[in-house]
Amino acid sequence: MDRETIDTYNREAENVAQLHSTLTPSRIYELVRKFFIKGGATADIGCGIGRDTYWLNQHGFPTIGVDASEEMLKQALRLYPDLIFNQDYLPTLANFDNSQFQNILCSAVLMHLDNNSIEAACFRLVQLLKPNGRLIISIRRTHEENKRENGKLYEAIDIDLFSQFFEQNNCEILLYESEVEQKRQLTWHNFVIKK
Repeated sequence: MDRETIDTYNREAENVAQLHSTLTPSRIYELVRKFFIKGGATADIGCGIGRDTYWLNQHGFPTIGVDASEEMLKQALRLYPDLIFNQDYLPTLANFDNSQFQNILCSAVLMHLDNNSIEAACFRLVQLLKPNGRLIISIRRTHEENKRENGKLYEAIDIDLFSQFFEQNNCEILLYESEVEQKRQLTWHNFVIKK
């Protein structure tokens, strides 16, 4: 994980928590309802303040929240003290076993890795999935030329190469779409991947 990005999330945890509490990823929740395996062990990788971890648990997906930022996890535990959160980092996610989860949500995370780490992170996510497991990934770019927004890295991920990686690793892309978030004029790329 990009060190400057983690430092920024640690420093800005309260502000990020306030922003995220005003955003609802409605489309991601629709995709979860349609594709995730109900009742299956679920991981929310890059859970931030735990908003999606909470939603997943409330909708029949027993979920562990995972984040690299200690301060974001403090916000998550403050907001959702009854949920399970774990500090860990992509691309290794060393605290988990292969084939541990039926569902993995990795929303707004992979673009915070440098280009050299993205493939290893994707490979690790596939390893963590059980056979027939489902992975939902959402990524976006930034309008900034230096790929940084307020200190956070937003790597420009090549969508074609990204798709090819999963196909070459015996996964099936069940859905790919792009959508524009009108409020912030950002284009999100959503993937649903089956192992």
